[in-house]
Amino acid sequence: MSLRYRIVAAYVLLTCAVCGCFAIVAFLALQAVEDRVIDQRLSQAAPGLIERYRQGLAITEPGEATLYHGRDIPLALTGLKPGVYDTVIGDSAHQALIVDDKGERYAIAQDDSDYERIKRSVYEALAVAVPACLLLAVLLGRITASRVIAPVTALADAVRKEDMTSELPSLRAGDEIGVLARAFAARTNALGTFLARERLFAGDVSHELRTPLTVILGAAELLQARLHGKDELLPIVERVRRTAADTADRIGALLLLSRAPESVDAPRIGLIPLIEQEMERHRPLLEGKPVELQFESSAEVHVFAQPELVGIAVGNLIRNACQFTEQGCVTVRLLVDALVVEDTGIGIPLAIRERLFERFVRGSADQLTGSGLGLAIVRRVADHLGWRVSVEDREGGGSRFIVLFSPAP
Repeated sequence: MSLRYRIVAAYVLLTCAVCGCFAIVAFLALQAVEDRVIDQRLSQAAPGLIERYRQGLAITEPGEATLYHGRDIPLALTGLKPGVYDTVIGDSAHQALIVDDKGERYAIAQDDSDYERIKRSVYEALAVAVPACLLLAVLLGRITASRVIAPVTALADAVRKEDMTSELPSLRAGDEIGVLARAFAARTNALGTFLARERLFAGDVSHELRTPLTVILGAAELLQARLHGKDELLPIVERVRRTAADTADRIGALLLLSRAPESVDAPRIGLIPLIEQEMERHRPLLEGKPVELQFESSAEVHVFAQPELVGIAVGNLIRNACQFTEQGCVTVRLLVDALVVEDTGIGIPLAIRERLFERFVRGSADQLTGSGLGLAIVRRVADHLGWRVSVEDREGGGSRFIVLFSPAP
């Protein structure tokens, strides 16, 4: 229910309550007038009228009550017990008092047509006034709601623009909107400071780590050039060189990940070479295990993305599958719009699956290896690229990770 609707509803409910109170007061006032004025007047006039009747004096002066006696009592009043009654005599509404005095029955009637017309006019006025008040309440409610919501809407639009450099509206207002605007501004400034600090940290770490990595790469290449005749050492040096180069690529990917997606170029790349490279990079994890690493693809698939980001996501999925599969196979399957990595490992408990892509969450409570950041980085890369990643059980045991993406034409 919107705030505008609630404000209008409050106005309407308040108007209904006020109109209801006025209607009740008007009804009770009319009843009091009828009971205390007309009825009491008849009761007070009855003895004098009866005495004048007995003396033979006139009792039907204009504007006064009319006395009926014996057989002259109108048929509508015949047979009634003593008391006050509303009745119709002729074509007019009357207030009638039935009195027994000295064994004789008297009826005193007062024409109250004027009073009935007044009462009817009051009821008609209320019937017109109540709907008019309700319409007025709706109108005033909408006007008030628009005036109240306008600064809130302006504040929401300013926050939605995500422009941290412009000042939010209503910052200097002294009302609750001003308090809300200042709270938003303080929160925005805190977030901006945090994001700036995170970007600076990522840039500083990237710079500081790349320098020693460059030294390691240069040393490995130099050592590789001087090891002629020592072929048994060349694979070790090559592994050092490749690891240093991969680490430099990972640092570059993390630096890209710290930037806004719209500020990062997204070239058209093929996925098969990246997947095969990551599979070869993590194949040593399966040494000594009866586990087969398979790749299935019917055709090349292209996407718009930075290869470093795709590589870090695919690499983390393959590494997790290789680390926690003791026998069977790890299958990487490339589809037209999805990448599937499945294994025959221990699987993931249902209680952990909901939080699996959060930072520092491991796939098993007994799992001691890993930092719990790999799958969180996969989710972050997927969000950065506009992809979706999910996990489900594999038939026959194990896990299946699915990355959905939009292929490039």
